[in-house]
Amino acid sequence: MKIEVYLDRQDTPITVIQPPDTFRFDTTKLEDGPHRLRFKAIAGDGSTSLRNTDFVIRNGPGIAVHGIRNGDVVAGQITVLANAYSSKVGDVFEPMRIETPAPIPTWAWLIFLVVFAWGMWYLGIEYKEHQSPIIALTPVSTDSASKAPDTVVGLISDTWRALGKQVYENKCASCHQVGGGGLPGLFPPLNGNAVVTADNATDHILVIVDGLQDKIIDGVTYAAPMPPFGALLSDEEIAAVVNHERTSWGHSVSLVTVEQVRGIRL
Repeated sequence: MKIEVYLDRQDTPITVIQPPDTFRFDTTKLEDGPHRLRFKAIAGDGSTSLRNTDFVIRNGPGIAVHGIRNGDVVAGQITVLANAYSSKVGDVFEPMRIETPAPIPTWAWLIFLVVFAWGMWYLGIEYKEHQSPIIALTPVSTDSASKAPDTVVGLISDTWRALGKQVYENKCASCHQVGGGGLPGLFPPLNGNAVVTADNATDHILVIVDGLQDKIIDGVTYAAPMPPFGALLSDEEIAAVVNHERTSWGHSVSLVTVEQVRGIRL
């Protein structure tokens, strides 16, 4: 028994082996593109059997094209980016790993922002379900809200400060950052924000309760949505985090009371 091995349409075998056996096949001397090996087995009585194996040689160089594809219908002037890559003998040619520069499409950024915002909202719900009980704020009178932060009657400073800092770091800091600076184009800064430093804190409370989206601040549109926290935070927690933001980062404005938050949520 023997096996004759033929390449493409050649009539002369490139090798003859006695099965089972192996042989070395040098593709570097062949042109890139489709080829065929034909195996012809010849038995001792003269009977034969044929088997064809089709394959493609890619020793390089490879070509990557962006801007036009097979079957595209185009008109006018278009921009086509062409790139070519060569390989050394022994390298495995992998066209999918060619690092031709290509811009990240807008829709990919939008999907990332939506998924990121949803993830923040989901983490907030999970934390709410597993966090330990929090000491409630002591209600204060409306008149006391206009006094200095450290002299509010009926409100223990250490209690609301600790609670406000905790709520902010767990629910807000991942987007607006610990220093309140936000992220450019994604999440607005709270440091120096007109809503945060306003004498009337109604809008500040409503943003936390109802959420906000597509807000334009100083000419910048922040597309990343802020999820509503009204269902996740108690009146005490909202009052504490509002007061935390109104007294942090150099801010010094009047505090809000639990009654104010409760009245706005109704």
